[in-house]
Amino acid sequence: MKKDKSIAESEKMRERISGLQKTIAELKESKDNYKTLIDNASDGILINTDSEGKIIYTNKRVAEITGYSVDELVRTSIKDHSSPDRLVEDMKLYQQILKGIVPPTRHETAIVRKNGDVIPVEMTGSVINWYGQKALAVIIRDISERKKQEIEERKNIESEKNIYKEKAWQLTHYDALTDLLNRARFIELLNKWISDTTVQKGVLLLIDIDQFKFVSDTYGHGMGDELLRRLARLLQITLKYINSQYFNETENENIISRLTSDEFAIFLPSAGSSQAVLLAEQLRKSIEGFYQPDIPLHLTASIGISLYPEHGTTVSELLTKADVAMFRAKELGRNKVHFYNPEDQDLERMHSRLLWKENIVKAMSEDRFEVWLQPILDLKHEKVRLYEVLARMRSIEGEVFLPGPMIDIAERFGLVESIERVIIEKAFMFQKERNGHGDSLTLCINISGKDLNNIELLHFIHSKLHEINIDPNHLIFEITETASIADINTAIKFLKELKSRGCCISLDDFGIGFTSFLYLKELHIDYVKIAGPFIKNLADNLNDQLFVKAIVNIAKGLNIKTVAEFVEKEETLEFLRKIGVDYAQGYAIGRPSPVSDYKKLAS
Repeated sequence: MKKDKSIAESEKMRERISGLQKTIAELKESKDNYKTLIDNASDGILINTDSEGKIIYTNKRVAEITGYSVDELVRTSIKDHSSPDRLVEDMKLYQQILKGIVPPTRHETAIVRKNGDVIPVEMTGSVINWYGQKALAVIIRDISERKKQEIEERKNIESEKNIYKEKAWQLTHYDALTDLLNRARFIELLNKWISDTTVQKGVLLLIDIDQFKFVSDTYGHGMGDELLRRLARLLQITLKYINSQYFNETENENIISRLTSDEFAIFLPSAGSSQAVLLAEQLRKSIEGFYQPDIPLHLTASIGISLYPEHGTTVSELLTKADVAMFRAKELGRNKVHFYNPEDQDLERMHSRLLWKENIVKAMSEDRFEVWLQPILDLKHEKVRLYEVLARMRSIEGEVFLPGPMIDIAERFGLVESIERVIIEKAFMFQKERNGHGDSLTLCINISGKDLNNIELLHFIHSKLHEINIDPNHLIFEITETASIADINTAIKFLKELKSRGCCISLDDFGIGFTSFLYLKELHIDYVKIAGPFIKNLADNLNDQLFVKAIVNIAKGLNIKTVAEFVEKEETLEFLRKIGVDYAQGYAIGRPSPVSDYKKLAS
């Protein structure tokens, strides 16, 4: 019995020992697995157990990061590897985590490698139970590459910021289309120049491209922009050439700007009136000779000049006076250079575009638009049979404004059609009145090529023909700005309608652009008016003579009458008679006059 009890106790002991051995084996396996997990982690992991940060265990990754071996590391503490400038802060944080004062925390710091290099690392500390002992596990990640990327990104950002600042500065000070100074920067630099006490004299040129809106509307805004870019370059090249040839100055000593859509300004420090004339005339000629291979156009510019200090001692005064002078150049027929003159003061009161617009609208409402006539001589019978109808606006004080600036402003603000309607109706009324007196005159009335797509204008003409009851056989509608005809088929229908009523059709400025010849065939023309540039110097220019002869021969072959405009010399008249031109118009025949002077014109 006693023996059986002893055997049972021995069996229990063996079971306990076996269980303990199993537990020890499991613990050993668990510890081995734990260490294996730590050793093979992609991040560095080290274990320390006291406030001094003594390392009791570490993995291979920490050794790779620090450059020390594992054996070297376990004989050191965390503080031995901390960067000196981070040591106090790092140790304080680790102690607080170990004591439970702060929760597990991730932070960026720096450590010193064995070779002395300081590298950035990210450390995450948390409290663990290390085989029954409270310990601090620290995960270490080398973030050197990340920091390099961040530095590179910051550099890129700074670079982008600098580029943005440069672009912002460029946009703030320069015109985006032409790269010339914009208006604000031009005025700023001019103010600085004027404030310089050593300044003695200077010249401001204001350059306006004549009828540029027509060019832009005709060929599209894209082509208009390209023309402005090339014109800006042309101005720069011309200015540089004049400087090098005559002024002995560098281009940087001058200030050139694009002030508005088709208006440029040049300021010449230390220049006088003679230099201003030289440059302005050269610029005008350069623009007049501007050639665009893919567009048959003829550009001109009106240039106004003001002098410092004679015409003003502030930027505002100089710009205003140059603007007034430029408008006066337009009044004189465009393609002119004009110095500001105190006698221009009446125009100065109206130099503002908005004031011009208001005056045009008011003049229409107050019936201050007038029909003027310019005689056209029949060269075969030496009689005036035709008259061109011209529009003139009269001021409240009775002054008559020439059409240059008025037409430009009317085009800018879309008032041309309204003016056309006023003039058409007044011309019809005048013709009816003269027919009532037994006169048989024929009137030439201008219509822009752009309006040949305007069915409302056609209806207006038809209604006025019926309402006023005049003979359409004594009406010629002269198509101006033929390059602006957008839809040839619509234009043909428009003109056919007029011809079906008995009206005749004339083409203005014939010979400028190859499209002129195409329209002879398509538009069923009765008259062609040979462009003024071919007539002005006809008596002395062999090329112009050959060209005009060719036009006359073509016209005769198509049974079309020819009219020569800008006839200013008797020699020109003689040559026109000789080559068979049918009609002549210009100052040699008669200047435009109000309809009240009709009897004088007719004689």
